[in-house]
Amino acid sequence: MARKIRFHSPYEPIPLAEILKKEMDRDWTAEEEKSGRVVGSGTEEKFSLRVERKNLRNDFSSRFEGELIADRGGTLIEGFLGRARSTTRFMYFWLSFVGLFCVAGVVMLIGPDTQWPDKLAFFGVPAFMLAVGIGLMKFGGGNAKQDEGRILAFLRDTARAREE
Repeated sequence: MARKIRFHSPYEPIPLAEILKKEMDRDWTAEEEKSGRVVGSGTEEKFSLRVERKNLRNDFSSRFEGELIADRGGTLIEGFLGRARSTTRFMYFWLSFVGLFCVAGVVMLIGPDTQWPDKLAFFGVPAFMLAVGIGLMKFGGGNAKQDEGRILAFLRDTARAREE
């Protein structure tokens, strides 16, 4: 579940956005090619950060989605850190949808008119898909805590941001 994060940076929003853009546009170092780096996109008002690893895509990893708000001669960085809401919503939809097929499979299991291979197919396949979906929700973000730490360190170092 995403948690709310608030930072304050001494930079104004537009210079801060330029600093972040410059950091995103630079080339990868050899060390970053092995372990990944914080990347993102955005504007002078909204932005998103995530840890990217070469040749690996993981939509279950942590990301920071935030806003840049002018505040006290600097910028208030406010947003949410955690799994993307769209990923969580999709997985709840997926688990609910597959759950309906599991219920139909249970009805077929207790029905006397269906042969055992059909019973196993109509219950076994949705049950397997349900187990895989639950496994993805539980274990899909294996690097989540490490990624969250890297994103927060990136904001502290690059934006000279301090938590409020």
